[in-house]
Amino acid sequence: MNNNNKIFYNIFRQNYLHTNEAHARVNLIGEHTDYTGGYVLPCLLQYKTVVSIAENKTSQAHNAYSEFYNETMSFNDFIKSKNNQWVDYVKGCFFVFYDEIKNLDNVYLNILIQSDIPMGRGISSSSALCVAILKSLNDFFNIGCTDKHIAILAQKVERNYIGVSGGIMDQMVSSIGIHSKAFFLDCLTLKYELIDLPGDYCFELLDSEVQRDNRKSAYNERHDQLKKAEEILNVENLGSVKIDQLNKNKFDDLLIYKRALHVVTENQRTLDAKKCLLKQDMKRFGDLMNLSHLSYSQDFEASTKDVDLLAKRSIESGALGCRLTGGGFGGFTVSMIAKKDYEHWYNNMVKFYSRDKFFKL
Repeated sequence: MNNNNKIFYNIFRQNYLHTNEAHARVNLIGEHTDYTGGYVLPCLLQYKTVVSIAENKTSQAHNAYSEFYNETMSFNDFIKSKNNQWVDYVKGCFFVFYDEIKNLDNVYLNILIQSDIPMGRGISSSSALCVAILKSLNDFFNIGCTDKHIAILAQKVERNYIGVSGGIMDQMVSSIGIHSKAFFLDCLTLKYELIDLPGDYCFELLDSEVQRDNRKSAYNERHDQLKKAEEILNVENLGSVKIDQLNKNKFDDLLIYKRALHVVTENQRTLDAKKCLLKQDMKRFGDLMNLSHLSYSQDFEASTKDVDLLAKRSIESGALGCRLTGGGFGGFTVSMIAKKDYEHWYNNMVKFYSRDKFFKL
């Protein structure tokens, strides 16, 4: 991605005017709590998407080139494709920007998209793409949107255009987050706090190789189940519910209760995890990660047998904590390991998983 100007020129025969990047994220704890008005604790990864743009003065169309797919898609309307193409995220950004910020009539753009973020693995490749595109549009038209506003627009792309009922966490940390800092976010107020990550511990991602796709998975179903729980409890957001307020007798459907139980307890775990980071109590932090995975697997039923086995092996190999991260149903696990124990942990885990499946922050 260091040669983006050369690549841009080779594709479009011009130099780009603006370039922006947005990084992937790993959520350390706090799953499916963002769209229920709760708390999350993600941090940025080194993997990123870079978007470079310039005005297209040779045709009346927007041209988007994806280096990953090695193809150019042209469009002059914002109608979503019928077969879920990658260009839909580009169109969605243009649609939201056009609808809320600026009329794009008679202005057409050339767009280069480069990324090393693994896709469909629960580390926010789509949100990073949207944030990078929207920041580039913001710069090109000199609008002056804040990073928080960019995050809100990026969420609207995924919810209103793509059709994924996600929250605001991914977009906020991708737009605002800082490397080597945990990003504690109150998803109801959008107030956030940057917290130092511990120097004596490391977080390692491991690809479970279980492919996931929010649009085809049970992600939206879980969203609807939690909305049902809010109706039963007569609350606007499950994030405001404490465990002693979660009356099991109110639920005719045990499944809905279990979904709500995960979110309510996960919110408390996330608050406790923040305190652990501030106090550098990483043993307790690891315990909370393990409890989070157990809840994610048993109450929320968003894990798989292969992922559960991976988490078990990670703990047995010396990790203090391990959990499935992201929207669920596959993707990455995140393990926390004391740096002094890392070599032992890695040598054990590599017996089961190939070296190219390990990713560092």
